Amino acid sequence: MEPAGGRRSSISGSRSATRSSRGHKPGYRSTGRWWNQRVTAVNASRRRGINSARVDRRWTSSLFRRMFTRTGEEVCMHSRRPKTFPPSWTVPFSSYAEVTNLLREVEVACILGGRPSDGTVNFGAVSRCLHELKRQDRAYRSIHVTGTNGKTTVSRMIGALIRAAGLTVGVYTSPHVLHFRERIAINGQPIGEEELVDACNHVKAFLDVRGLRLAPFEFLTAAAFFAFRAARVDYAVIEVGIGGRQDATNVIAPELSVITNVEYDHTEMLGETLEQIAAEKAGIIKPLTPVLCGPMPDGPRAVIFSRAAALKAPLLVSGEDYDVKEFVRTGYTGRCTLQVGSATLAGVRLASPAPFMATNASHALMAYDVLRRRGLVPEIDAGDIARLFAEMDLSACCEVLPGSPTVVLDSAHNASAATRLATMLRTTFEGHRSVWLVSMCRDAPWEQMLRSLAGAGADRVIVTCYPPERAVAPQMIAERWRASSRVAAEIVESPDAAFCRAREAAGPYGVVVVTGSPQLGGYCRPLATSFTAEVTGQPSLRSSAPPV
Repeated sequence: MEPAGGRRSSISGSRSATRSSRGHKPGYRSTGRWWNQRVTAVNASRRRGINSARVDRRWTSSLFRRMFTRTGEEVCMHSRRPKTFPPSWTVPFSSYAEVTNLLREVEVACILGGRPSDGTVNFGAVSRCLHELKRQDRAYRSIHVTGTNGKTTVSRMIGALIRAAGLTVGVYTSPHVLHFRERIAINGQPIGEEELVDACNHVKAFLDVRGLRLAPFEFLTAAAFFAFRAARVDYAVIEVGIGGRQDATNVIAPELSVITNVEYDHTEMLGETLEQIAAEKAGIIKPLTPVLCGPMPDGPRAVIFSRAAALKAPLLVSGEDYDVKEFVRTGYTGRCTLQVGSATLAGVRLASPAPFMATNASHALMAYDVLRRRGLVPEIDAGDIARLFAEMDLSACCEVLPGSPTVVLDSAHNASAATRLATMLRTTFEGHRSVWLVSMCRDAPWEQMLRSLAGAGADRVIVTCYPPERAVAPQMIAERWRASSRVAAEIVESPDAAFCRAREAAGPYGVVVVTGSPQLGGYCRPLATSFTAEVTGQPSLRSSAPPV
């Protein structure tokens, strides 16, 4: 039966069609499958002298919408097709566990195969995916954050400041500490399981139809952009995976770029010198877009200055345009004075005794001030800003949990971060017995990290194996530790048993330091928090009491 208004073009037919009530294009021949229809459409437009790129985009996007329309838990293809994915097309994720299991398996396969799971794997495919999915990343304003260390904390601080101004904000970070959903947060809360599955299914459907494949980080990046659009966020704070120039996140057009610092990390991908690494990170700078530059040596700073000048990007430099004027450790927390432009914010309490946390706060406050001065965010009361920094959830970033013993959780994954941790521990817990619980990943510079940590004054070291599929063999870590230090290194394979052993060895007045990888910090955090709650009788872990 022919519909009113013209003949109908079937997906499996081959007749030409005039424009019908079903929205088909006139003059195109259907050749059996939608991708053949697309090619025919382009060829027809060329014969008629029409801009092929314009017709291609219009035809492809409209057909894609008809073929993949969400209806409840199913994905509808063309109305003449069943509401399922045939084997030759795609099979949607059915649960959150299926999403995380697949991404984790592929991530481990990348690492064991010598290929990084983040960063520069298929940059063009990400751009193409986002373009065909109607540039979900352009539906909201964005802020781009990179740097060797501190970028996750800075991203979350910026997001918290924007949220305090009354706007809806999404924050995309990596890696996660407790669970996978942390990587995509909306208004300070991890994305829901159903929302994550829905976003992943939209991206997966497109990839399977086009025959494209993305690395786990790239896939999740595209899903995050879709999820932020679905949540109608006003702002998205996007953390770079690795480097910046060829990172999967470097497809956005941000209002502001932030480079926290430049130090040695991922040298096999970014380069052997700080200048080469700086050039990769400077790749996120966009024309005429303000950029914040954190403290760093003169060499990499000159690279960033040159890139900003070439793109006429306004540059705001830590130590000149904004700075930490004072930092004082007060027990398990710190107090600082932040200067942003001509304004000074004094008596800001931070939920960590680490001095570098004040530098992170200065980046975030400067970023907010840039947006405020441009009229892009409302103004926040100084008291609200101070309260926000004091209540920040650090999630295993030099996080101190008071108790008997006190537990320090840190996600140091490179030599410079390990050095900062060692410095903080020596100044904060000097004179107290410290027992370290350590596990490191094979894709991290673990030997350099060991050298940085060996002189931190540990009284005892317990080496465990977590995550087992990525961890360096505990025997290797123990041998290298004994060679670098006179401290005894004990091996306990199970992380649960290792944490209990570390608590016993530290005693009620000691300190347990969990470090080496974000994964180990995330695994031990519930163990540490439950134990702290039992000891203190308080559900809150924040305390300004002096060290035991």
